Amino acid sequence: MGTVEKIISSIVSFFFHIGIFEVLGIQYESWTSILLFIGLSFVADAVTKVLFIFMKARYFLATDQHFNQYHNAIFRILLDFIAVHLIDEWMTSVHFSIFSEIGFVLIIYLIDTSLFRNGEKDSES
Repeated sequence: MGTVEKIISSIVSFFFHIGIFEVLGIQYESWTSILLFIGLSFVADAVTKVLFIFMKARYFLATDQHFNQYHNAIFRILLDFIAVHLIDEWMTSVHFSIFSEIGFVLIIYLIDTSLFRNGEKDSES
């Protein structure tokens, strides 16, 4: 992916997050607080993915594929919720309700899952 494509995807991601904030009723004090939240979200997502890979390698290698998919979904959503909740508690300039946190995590999970499945379909053909 080129530099221009990365910039465009960052801009789309930025406005997408702001749209989700408005729909879910998430309150923020300034644009810098949104940028800080999104930056912390990317860092937390990287940490979450590392923890998820560790948990998956540690505990789920012996399970069959059907149960593994359900466990993956449950633990991914749980880790994302913990990350969003910790960022919300740490940042005083962004205010989530508990329902906004749950909705935000579920929306992001569904988008990640759909993008991942589309990437698999493209690589198979």
